[in-house]
Formats: sequence, structure tokens, C-alpha cells
Amino acid sequence: MLAPLLGALAIAGASQSVHAAEVTRVASSFEEGNQFDIHFGVAYDFNYKQAAVLREWNAGVDDDSTRLVKDLIFRQFRHTITPTVEIGLWHDLAIYATVPVVLADTRTYEFDQRADDCVFGDSRDANCVNKANSTTIRDGIIPNGGFDATNNGDPFGQYTGDSTELIFSGPARRGFDQLHVGLKYGILSQRTRSHMPNWLIGLEGRFAVGRAMTFTRDIVNGQSDGNGRVGRRIHELGAWTALSRRYRFLDPYFLAFWRQSIRASDSLFEDYSSVGSQGNVNPQSTAGLLFGTEIVPWERAAKGMKVSVYLSGSAILHYGGRGYSEIWELLADSPALVGSNDPTQTDQCSRTDAMAFAVENPGDPGYLAAGGSSCNKFEGVTDLQDFGTFGFDGGLNLHLGKHARINLGVRGNTDTRHFVTFTNRGKADASSGGDPDRVDPNTVEVNPLRRDVVDNVGRRYMIDDVVDLHGYLRVLLTF
Repeated sequence: MLAPLLGALAIAGASQSVHAAEVTRVASSFEEGNQFDIHFGVAYDFNYKQAAVLREWNAGVDDDSTRLVKDLIFRQFRHTITPTVEIGLWHDLAIYATVPVVLADTRTYEFDQRADDCVFGDSRDANCVNKANSTTIRDGIIPNGGFDATNNGDPFGQYTGDSTELIFSGPARRGFDQLHVGLKYGILSQRTRSHMPNWLIGLEGRFAVGRAMTFTRDIVNGQSDGNGRVGRRIHELGAWTALSRRYRFLDPYFLAFWRQSIRASDSLFEDYSSVGSQGNVNPQSTAGLLFGTEIVPWERAAKGMKVSVYLSGSAILHYGGRGYSEIWELLADSPALVGSNDPTQTDQCSRTDAMAFAVENPGDPGYLAAGGSSCNKFEGVTDLQDFGTFGFDGGLNLHLGKHARINLGVRGNTDTRHFVTFTNRGKADASSGGDPDRVDPNTVEVNPLRRDVVDNVGRRYMIDDVVDLHGYLRVLLTF
């Protein structure tokens, strides 16, 4: 996502004159009349996200009976505050740091009953979902009575009504995920060469500082501190560049970035490639573009005062890896996804026995032992299909003088339709004497992270109809 990067760029840097859009501003020190620049900013962001959780479903008759069906609606509410500091090191050269702090993050899952005239049932004509036709309930991924992670005393059986829509409430999370630090340099400046654009290049590292968020259903008697975290334990290393050129009251700009994701220590991005044919280990990486313009209807340059309206659009590619999807909490610690992380020992883990124990003892982690000595808990992180995010951002910049400015706006994003349970079967290896075109079961050819109940064609989950809205306010003080 561009939000944290733009937050660092848009509120950092203010030493250049009015001939620069916010994305190409940079703190500059040791210049004539300006020996040292340091800027402090803080931003508040409210994020509301909604997505439809769809699923492939095959009735087991033949391949042609596979269809895509409605299932759940995911909703997320997140409040984040982000302090930022930027220090000018030399002419148009600066370092910056920013650390988003999540104040609250809650998620819920409801049956998809958005149709005006709901028709239920297990047929192609059904346009609404309840307990009777939800594939997630049918497979035991969520128990029939639902789960309420906000009720530490009795989380099971809170959603027992036949007409219930809410079926799963996630825990309240807060804390730190990453620390962003970067270096940026202005190669060209319209301030010093009026016929040239402003051109910045930058290097940025985003380093995991928060402990990994996990999820457990054993919240009555167990240790569930991971249910309150927001850290993903992901490092990201990348580069970006931004250009702008002011012409009268218009200041068009462009930004491009790339970030390579690397799993950090103590993350859920485990490497089991030594015991099986694991396809992906690291999280998804990202690359993106942003185009936009500032419109300046009023300005008093001598006093450092300006009012500008900005409009922009963005496109981001998420590719090549695993991640915390919108449904990771549903899958994490679900007895329906119990399995062995060593594919050569799958005969020592019985999913049927594990689920039977969980039905009689909801929330008891003993379902792993009941399933067999090789059973492992599923942590919820999955292989994700590559997908794109497209967004629009609009807002207002208010320069209140030479030392203070306010930025407020609204950003909306949507994701392309993509599978979020996309782990492949493995990799066939003819050198072991097996079929060169077929992954042989119970061998090292099998992907140890695959769970057939959600990864088989005809059982995969998909995310669609994503509405991702942000309202934000940023304040910057420059010295």
C-alpha cells in the first residue's frame, strides 16, 4: 500500500519554496540563510475495509460442478497514529523515520446477506448465505455456534440464532508493526533551476519491530497475548523516485516505488523446504505507481501561505509470496485445517479425529494430540495469488505560514479479485522414481503447507468487492 510511504513523503520536508508538490519536498541544510532543517509531523488515519469472501465449491459430482459461491463479508476498523521526523543532512539530502502505531484494530465476519430479496438454500439460485448453506460452516472451519474473540469467558456459542448474520468476531489488536527509515536526495530542483522539474530518489527500509500477531481459540484458559498484536514480522527493502513541476497554479507529480519483502525472525512465515516442496517462503513484495496533481487556487509565497487541492490515482502490484489475508484469523487454529508440516508423516495425523475432539471440547488445544503425533496447528498465513490495488486520493493542503501546515483528505482503494488460499500441491520429481508429471502423496514432493480443504480446486477462498477507505489528518511543524 502507498499509505505509509505517502505519509512519510507528504508530511516530511518543507525547506523548498512553493515550487514543489508535497511528494517532492525534502529537508535541506547548510544552505545560505538556512543552516539546518528538522521537521516533526504526526498523522492520524482511520481505515474502514470491507470485502466479500467467496469460495469455489464442488459438489463432488464432476469438475463441471465447481462454481464460485458467496460466503462471508469481512469488515475491519483500524485507527493509526504516525509520528514522523525528517532531518536535513546537506543540500536537498535528508534522512527520515516514521513509526505507525495502531491504536485499535478490530475485524468481524458476517454471512453475506446483502441481496435485497434473500434466497437461501443449497442451489445455484441462492443469493444469500446462512448457517445452512455456508461452506465455511459446512467444512467446520468455523463452528456452527460461531466464535467471539472479544468474550474471554465464553467465546463459543455466542451466535446460535438461525437468523444470525455475525458469525465470527476477531480480537481487539494494537501496537507496532514496522519502523520505516529512509534516505532521500533531490537530484533536480525547480527552486534553483526554474526550467527543471523537482526530482527525488530515495532508499527505504521497513523493519519489523512488533512481535508477530497470532491467533488462538484457546482464550479462556490459554495464553492468548498474540491475539492482541499487529506485527507481521516482515522486513521490506526498496527504492522510490518522485517528480513534480509547478506551472502557474498546477503542480502535477509522479511517484514510483518497489519494495522487496523478507521474513523476519520469529515470524509465521516458516521455511519447511527441507522436508517438502514448499513453493513460497517470503511474504509478497510490492511495486507501484502514483499520478496526480496539486491545484493551487490561493497563495502568498512571501509569507509561506498556500491553499492547494490535490487529486491522485495509484496502481500497486502485490506479487510472489505469502501473507496475512482477510481470512487468516478464520483459518488460524481451526481444527478443520490440522495437518502435518512433514508430508512424509501425514499418516500420523488424522483430521477426522482432531475435528471430533474439537467438537466435544471447543477451544481445547488437545485436538492436536487427539489427531496424532504429527499434527500441527495451522497458523493462518497462506500463499496468495498475485493481485493489484487501484486507488484514488483527494484532499486539501493548508500552509499556515513558514513553520506549520495541515493536510487532510480521503483515500479509497480496491483490490482485484484474487485467491487467498493458493498453496500449490508441490513439485513432481522424477529422480526419486515417481511419476514425473504427478506429485506423489506422502513424499517430499508434497508442499508441507498445503491443506486440501482450502487449497484444492473447488475449495479455494477468494476475495472480491474490496472497499478500502481511509480518512486522515496530518500536521507538520518545520524548524
